[in-house]
Amino acid sequence: MGRRKLWFALAAAGVIGGLVGIVLTELMHFIQHTAYGYGADGAYISFREGVTRASEGRRLGVLILCGMLAGGGWWLLKALGKPLIGIKAALKQPLQGLPFLTTVFHVLLQIITVGLGSPLGREVAPREMTAAFAFAGGRRLGLDEDEMRLLIACASGAGLAAVYNVPLASTLFILEAMLGVWTQQAVAAALLTSVIATAVARIGLGDVQQYHPANLAVNTSLLWFSAVIGPILGATAVFFQRTAQKFPFIKRDNIKIIPLAVCMFALIGVIAVWFPEILGNGKAGNQLTFSGLTDWQYSLELTAVKWLVVLMALAAGAYGGLITPSMMLGSTIAFAAAAAWNSLFPEMPSESAAVVGAAVFLGVSLKMPLTAIVFILELTYAPVALLMPLCAGMAGAVWVAKKMGFK
Repeated sequence: MGRRKLWFALAAAGVIGGLVGIVLTELMHFIQHTAYGYGADGAYISFREGVTRASEGRRLGVLILCGMLAGGGWWLLKALGKPLIGIKAALKQPLQGLPFLTTVFHVLLQIITVGLGSPLGREVAPREMTAAFAFAGGRRLGLDEDEMRLLIACASGAGLAAVYNVPLASTLFILEAMLGVWTQQAVAAALLTSVIATAVARIGLGDVQQYHPANLAVNTSLLWFSAVIGPILGATAVFFQRTAQKFPFIKRDNIKIIPLAVCMFALIGVIAVWFPEILGNGKAGNQLTFSGLTDWQYSLELTAVKWLVVLMALAAGAYGGLITPSMMLGSTIAFAAAAAWNSLFPEMPSESAAVVGAAVFLGVSLKMPLTAIVFILELTYAPVALLMPLCAGMAGAVWVAKKMGFK
């Protein structure tokens, strides 16, 4: 009977993950459209174009509002709510779980702030929301510690699968990043929840391809480039994570975090006057590099500015994911490096280089190299021939990260 309860809970977590993915995605799009005033006529416009069309004053105003909500919201949550428990902490003590109402409020704050233009990722929110529901259900079913750990990990992956439409990458994410075990039971559970979550999300959101890169050709030059850029990106990703871990330097329950957040987000709003692509999780930057819509100078400027605003948002006490921001940093560095490479060596597509860079930076930054490779293939529908450059780049990057003591 116990086994049946567990598999019922896992399948239910998949369904909940899909529904959470639909609701949070639609909510974020609604906030983006309302804040920046686009998409009302029903025509599809990307967030990047919507932000670019909005006036500079509007961008600044929206980000000041974002700062007020981030500072005030998380300050209130720390002051009045139960202590927040992240998914990693919940996996260590699965029977303690995630406090339901606190988590829901925390998730909504993440979606609202990213929708308003916070430069962090949106993917932690659906993962936490699904895990909170799964924990509440698992407790009712009386699951033991190991079963609960598996359920929370799979629920977390289900949230990721639903918002990005990546059934295989989220399966690997559960095994590689969440559980760290590859038993037959874990693999079956991860596949089940990821597939169900993706299927349910497709009913509401459609079978969405997240990126439409222009030219993902693969040649020998790209393979050599990937092998060379891998270690460089690995070192940069370690450095990025080490800078990011220093924030916030004021505790979120200190009332001073509110004026700090307003100032930080206002500054981000000012920077967005010149660099609209830094707003939101980083998809806008990836769209530029994956489709070759920019030049190497602007790409390099975006690397520096995106890095800065991510640190500013973290300093302001905002929460969010680092998946898409990491991808944007990797893609902009690789896109700029590709221009230098192409001036010296046989030419290769800068767009392919950007896709490799995004995956490599992500794999090292979030310590999930295999997940990152599959994730990028599922997001871009890249040809399978890109696997070789992806693996060549990732091998060097992971080796360097290990040498730097990044475990």
